[in-house]
Amino acid sequence: MGLFTYHFVSSNQDQLQRRRELLDGYGQFAQLSALVPLFTIILLRVFLFLEEKYRFSNLGKSRKEHASPVVSRFADTVAAANKRERSEVLWGRVQWWLDDEVVSGWGTWREWVVGGSWAVWLMVLAMRDTGDDYLHLTKRFGIVAASQLPLHYLLALKSPLSPITLITRLSHEELNPYHRILGRILLSFFTLHASFYLNFYIQSSLLLKRLKDRDVILGLTAIMILLTLGTTALQKVREKNYYFFFVAHVILSISVLPVLWFHVSHLRVYIAESGVVYLLLILQRNITQTSVLATVSPVPGTKNLISIKATVPASSSLSKRLRKSKPGQHIYLALATRVSPLQDKFRINPFTIASNPFSSSYPHEGGKLNLIIRSLSGTTARLARFHEETNLMIEGPYGAAATSFPDFLTGGFASVLLVAGGVGATFTVPIYADLASRIAGSHPAPDHDKVKVRHVWAVRSLADTSWAAAESVRGCEIYVTAGSGSGSGDRREPSRNRSREQQEEQEQEPEPFIVKAPDEEEGGEAIELQEQARLLSESEAAGDQGGRGAAADTVPQRVLRNGRPDFRTIVAEVFAGSGGGNKKVAVLVCGPKAMSKSLRREVAVWVRKGREVWWHEEGFGW
Repeated sequence: MGLFTYHFVSSNQDQLQRRRELLDGYGQFAQLSALVPLFTIILLRVFLFLEEKYRFSNLGKSRKEHASPVVSRFADTVAAANKRERSEVLWGRVQWWLDDEVVSGWGTWREWVVGGSWAVWLMVLAMRDTGDDYLHLTKRFGIVAASQLPLHYLLALKSPLSPITLITRLSHEELNPYHRILGRILLSFFTLHASFYLNFYIQSSLLLKRLKDRDVILGLTAIMILLTLGTTALQKVREKNYYFFFVAHVILSISVLPVLWFHVSHLRVYIAESGVVYLLLILQRNITQTSVLATVSPVPGTKNLISIKATVPASSSLSKRLRKSKPGQHIYLALATRVSPLQDKFRINPFTIASNPFSSSYPHEGGKLNLIIRSLSGTTARLARFHEETNLMIEGPYGAAATSFPDFLTGGFASVLLVAGGVGATFTVPIYADLASRIAGSHPAPDHDKVKVRHVWAVRSLADTSWAAAESVRGCEIYVTAGSGSGSGDRREPSRNRSREQQEEQEQEPEPFIVKAPDEEEGGEAIELQEQARLLSESEAAGDQGGRGAAADTVPQRVLRNGRPDFRTIVAEVFAGSGGGNKKVAVLVCGPKAMSKSLRREVAVWVRKGREVWWHEEGFGW
């Protein structure tokens, strides 16, 4: 007797042949079925393009008809436009809901819907046409899981030339959650495959005999590798020791392939495909890595910010890629020492490009590639120990800015809100400087001056902003948050726009923007407050006064404020200033998770009112 309605059945040669054909057929079908959602995306893009083209064409005709005595058709067109607008509002709300987290740290609804749908589909393929044959079901779970391995490895590709990136226009960081989800699905299927086999051997009194056979030994070895791979990829492990996770992930993901190759011959076509994808992954990463000479120095006046200025040869492949890069992209950086080159290759971390000398879209910083890093532990702590020129390995650039960002000035947006916390401004400052430069250009596009851009930057200390070029933060609102938490001595002016309950709720919530380093001493905040008072007093003496809570600044048109940003007021001002109707607003944020959540809560209020929002939260995938 097997599982539920399944039985251990005896099959003749013809039945075994038929089972083999079904196993191979469903494995191939499972693999090819992954093309369906990709082709659906392509068809959807074509449809939306044609629909948009037809809409503008029809709008032009309607205007002509409206000028004539016959207005009925125009009225019909207006009614159709209103209906389309209502549909777009509803779709916008659905999209917003899909990007909300199910539970904090458990992924978004979109990830659960996509992952759950794919898991159900694979489950159907694993069970269909298996009858009551227990061994058929057992084998089907294994081959269906193996058929997804090439897709799983393909989702790990960082290259912008990855076919999945080209079709979906999603960056590696945006695709990485689905790489993890598919990995969990495959681990579940392989575990069921192994568990069902062990159950069969135990109930058939074959366990001791089969444990000596090569295919069983390799199968158990593979499942142990996969379980270890899944365990080391858990979020707690990644956050505790990313270096350990990364090394284990690389070694285990490549070592499981030869084990599965020799496990059974029926999987070899999928293992070969996975091996080719993995080889392309390694080649792509090595080809895009460039060794550069860089100077590492602390940012003056800051506690643990360091500046890395790298000299990139104009003839290098990196310079060519940097010329094509977009503001907001990041690179992967590693030390290039001769002491432990292999270990250095594994110690690679992502950092956003603060200044790119090869692109007019970026604020330039002495003709060098500039990175701003907060030194905490691991690679960043090792970098902080260098105070002279050193060799670094740079890979990239990568990021959603080059794959999925619209043109904020010509894409129909009324307003753009950029919000950063701490060094998250290395993402927002280049985007803000690029938009400001294009708006103020000598020949701006007709709609450029209609787009309102607002940049909010929260920092612990005003000195944390000193790395940004003056021209890149003109008009930027800088909030110095040190000492603005809910601790003793904190005096927060009540907002006239909030109820007492809302004010009390705000006073009880923890400080979301100050993230202390593990080695930060208790006196650090007092030092930062003294520095803040000095800098603000100098600024006040230098020029005009700003609004309530603002101080004039030595940097022209830069507004300084003491305390945390009031996102409710800021968001309301952005949406109110972008006009009524369903005018689009872009919101981009990079900073602590608590900051992003707080901002998203306030933006959600306007989404529920029917406003169209393009949202992006910058973060690096694992």
